[in-house]
Amino acid sequence: MTDEPIRIAADAAGEPDWAAVRARFPAAARFTYLDIARKAILPVDAERAIAGWLADVQEQAGARAFSMAEIEAARTDVARVFGSRADRIAFVKNTSEGINVVAQGLDWRPGDNVVISTEEHENNTFPWRPLAARGVELRIARAGADGTVPVDAYRALVDGRTRVVAVAWVTYGIGARADLAAFAALCRARGVLLVVDAVQGLGILADRLDGLGADVVAAGGHKAQFSLAGAGLLHVSDAALDRLRPPYAAKFSFATLDRTADRPAYAPGAARFEYGNPNFLGIWVQRRSALLVEALGRGHIEARIRALTGRLIEAADRRGLAVATPRAWERRAGIVSLGVGGADPERIEAALAAEGIRAAAKDRRIRAAPHIYNDEADIERFVERLAHHLRRAGAGAEAAQ
Repeated sequence: MTDEPIRIAADAAGEPDWAAVRARFPAAARFTYLDIARKAILPVDAERAIAGWLADVQEQAGARAFSMAEIEAARTDVARVFGSRADRIAFVKNTSEGINVVAQGLDWRPGDNVVISTEEHENNTFPWRPLAARGVELRIARAGADGTVPVDAYRALVDGRTRVVAVAWVTYGIGARADLAAFAALCRARGVLLVVDAVQGLGILADRLDGLGADVVAAGGHKAQFSLAGAGLLHVSDAALDRLRPPYAAKFSFATLDRTADRPAYAPGAARFEYGNPNFLGIWVQRRSALLVEALGRGHIEARIRALTGRLIEAADRRGLAVATPRAWERRAGIVSLGVGGADPERIEAALAAEGIRAAAKDRRIRAAPHIYNDEADIERFVERLAHHLRRAGAGAEAAQ
């Protein structure tokens, strides 16, 4: 990794030069990429970090590339950038692994229950399923007609045996943002752990991890953290740390490396949830990309995405396209989900891809998710071509409603 500071050109008010930011993402010049909700395109900063890591392996036999001191430096930087303490951050492969730490780490008893919703991603659904074999019930709050799940739908399912409420900060489908403050209040009042899948919010919304009110926050790094698949993070609150037993144990799980210790104490921080050799390359990139986020400013990132998604919704309205995503910014984030009427969303996705426009067919709609490398022309092109392909498919404005 290069240790040179990341410098972002800005105007007199401190607003980043978004055209210069776009130039840091080479794929943005080749594609209209509106699919960060699936995978990120990477900045040149990540490319240079990979090259630096490989150079260290080749030229210095990995003196830094395989150094645990570099892992700890990355932990410090990633924690600072996203709003946590270093000792409350564990490096995990993805959201699934983070949620499984909770699913397999609590001292479950028959009759306990977990509350989730119909709108959760598979990765916040399947980790809870095997608990049925241990007598743990999975309770599922159902979405209303608008596709959102209010806090009261969860509240109705929480009782004295509820151990966990698990919720997406931003749902993967229509992009509805949860009222985490209300969830936190509900869980605190009942002594329930609040577990948040943050993968569609972290790196998009400016909120600090330790300000979400959650006990555990899990997020893969391959979306708006601009990291590699296999390099994500787990934030564990002070209150939750000792309520979770690491489901696995290995070299870094304990406070000692004495292999003869009979009952060694766990490592004092969230690193107890890491096992064996870390993802050295992935974390190396994750650190550098976090420093890019810091240089841009989380507030500037959120404001830019708010503006782009707002423009997308307005453009869709002008063409009579149905917007499934909530309108108010406080209820959404970086995803805009659009109806396709009777058209096949997979075919629409393929038709757009053939023109260099990347969006996703998701839950019978087309999901667009812009980020800082997009510009207003990307938004207009996407909506115009989507409307064109819907007309060709016989799902014009009236049908799309």
